[in-house]
Amino acid sequence: MSALDGRRILVTGAAQGLGAEIASQCVAAGARVLLGDVQDDVAAEVAASLGAAASWVRLDVTREPDWRAALAEADARFGGVDGLVNNAGVLHMGPIVEIGADDVTRLLAVNLAGPTFGIKHVAPRIRDSGGGSIVNIASIDGVLGMNSVALYSATKWGVRGLSRSAALELGQWGVRVNTVCPSMGNPEMSAPFFDAIDVDRYLRHVPSPVLAGAGVTAATVAPAVVFLLSDAAATITGTDVVVDAGWTAGHFLPGLPGF
Repeated sequence: MSALDGRRILVTGAAQGLGAEIASQCVAAGARVLLGDVQDDVAAEVAASLGAAASWVRLDVTREPDWRAALAEADARFGGVDGLVNNAGVLHMGPIVEIGADDVTRLLAVNLAGPTFGIKHVAPRIRDSGGGSIVNIASIDGVLGMNSVALYSATKWGVRGLSRSAALELGQWGVRVNTVCPSMGNPEMSAPFFDAIDVDRYLRHVPSPVLAGAGVTAATVAPAVVFLLSDAAATITGTDVVVDAGWTAGHFLPGLPGF
């Protein structure tokens, strides 16, 4: 038996990058997956590539009518929903003194209101299915601060708080809620970040992974999501799983014992 046999999972922001990889690995683990995204053509292509176990729906996570429509599609395709992955998000980079009102509105809407609406609408359906799991995708920028991403970081810290509060409220329904916090990984997973920076200069100063030879990619983050969606994580709720090859573990200094 596979880890997610028979599960019905809704994944947001699933047309590319980490969301597409999560959808793919959920299907490989035996789930039926509804891919939600605003990129219609791309989402349709990804869903088609995953076969009969996958379908797609247009889902703007900031719009509650879209959430209701996505659940109607899940009912029509799969007969319900057992799990949710709130992956959709947007990035903003720049100095704090240049953040505008439109930037704040956009990031709060997608990165924080989006998961909130997802939990609001999907959690009762998971309860009605007999319980299940919600996984919210945050970031190591929701664990540590970093220059140039203050607004983005604030929303990802907010996702972690949302997850813990939701876990406390929804545990009585048999609904678990956890957060996965990946590092920025590589251009394949975090294209908007790498498109906006001087990559060579960045890579000269970024900390080396604690795990020798380890690189964080969508393919290495998605298994943590699959695990949290599965019964293997039945007693895990209200916590963060950080997938960063040790980035946030601390720091080491050359010349001291142990290095």
